[in-house]
Amino acid sequence: MQKPDDRYVIDSGYVKQRQYNPATGMYSLEVVQISKVQAKQRAGRAGRTRPGKCYRLYPSMVYHDDFLDATVPEIQRSSLAGTVLYLKSLDLADMDILKFDFLDSPSIESLEDALKQLYLVDAIDENGSITSLGRKMAELPLEPSLSRTLLEANELDCLSQALTVVSMLSAETTLFPAPSKSSEKKRKHTPSNLPDGFGLGDHIQLLQIYEQWYQTDYNIDWCKDNNLQVRGMVFVRDVRKQLSQIIQKIAKGSLDVQTSNRRRNSQQEYRNLRKALCIGYANQLAERMIRHNGYRPLGFKSDLVQVHPSSVLTSDEDGMLPNYVVYHELIVTSRPFMRNVCAVEMRWVTPILAKLEKLNVFKLSGGSSQPNKQIEEVTSTVEKKEIAAIQSQEDRDSRIQAARERFLVRKGQK
Repeated sequence: MQKPDDRYVIDSGYVKQRQYNPATGMYSLEVVQISKVQAKQRAGRAGRTRPGKCYRLYPSMVYHDDFLDATVPEIQRSSLAGTVLYLKSLDLADMDILKFDFLDSPSIESLEDALKQLYLVDAIDENGSITSLGRKMAELPLEPSLSRTLLEANELDCLSQALTVVSMLSAETTLFPAPSKSSEKKRKHTPSNLPDGFGLGDHIQLLQIYEQWYQTDYNIDWCKDNNLQVRGMVFVRDVRKQLSQIIQKIAKGSLDVQTSNRRRNSQQEYRNLRKALCIGYANQLAERMIRHNGYRPLGFKSDLVQVHPSSVLTSDEDGMLPNYVVYHELIVTSRPFMRNVCAVEMRWVTPILAKLEKLNVFKLSGGSSQPNKQIEEVTSTVEKKEIAAIQSQEDRDSRIQAARERFLVRKGQK
């Protein structure tokens, strides 16, 4: 952490940067070179209140030749679903998302991925027009997947539970810090009392954790005893309160935290919540492969991914995980992992697969079938030119032949 009286800064020339790959739907934390702007910022942190020095661990040639002038804009390394949804909500006439003039233009692949996400969660229809659901989603300060989850939960009478889960997922950092040696020793003597989500997945566990905290009247000591980040849990409580105020207008029931003594045979109580998550995360579903627990994300050209080791998702008697799961994000560390995973049913996934088959990105962008028309126009123009050239050549040959015949006739007459 930077302190005002720091006098020395050591600049390695590298930074860990979060990147989103629209082809695979994965986030990765990559080590990349900093830009010249970042190098100047690091040097400026030395000696704010008194003279200081910045030691750069790279030659000046690398700075001048290899470093970018400015940092890559976040719009070019993030998912654009929220941005595209906002543009769609503006109702600008004849706006084609794929041809929109951004200040820092993202890749076409990122825009196509965003359109696909919005179509699968019913924010836009098959012609690219924003739906009534999409307008409600645009009003919520959340990712489209989380907004869609709340709206569907409202219809399924589990909005209170969904609000808690969405708030937990909105935490800026993980609520479960990496265990240190001291905490590991402590756990050996004092086992954690955190719930296990009935084995249905991490979303259910997050809900149960918040409910237990609520029952203690938001006791900070309870978070410390269970090795939960206090700052993160307080942030979650504030987010839930704000979301409850925003969504109050359309809520069909109470938004208060409702808890009950759930037994292991009462897993049916969470069925509606899991269905809402499946519909909200329609673009983040994965299917288990046959005979092993590797998953393949639906709708992405991705390699096999694994459930994160920290997940509470449990397997059946044969050691097999659920056939279909919904995940909050894909990350790449030592290998691809799904984080915050929850089991869903095949009957909920089938309609989403049907939508994937008839997806047309050009129509979703607002350009309709314009690219195809342009191709047809160009093709017809080329064909017309070729035909005209052929006809012109044929006329020329016929004129030459006619002139030759006239010349021979005149010569014979002489």
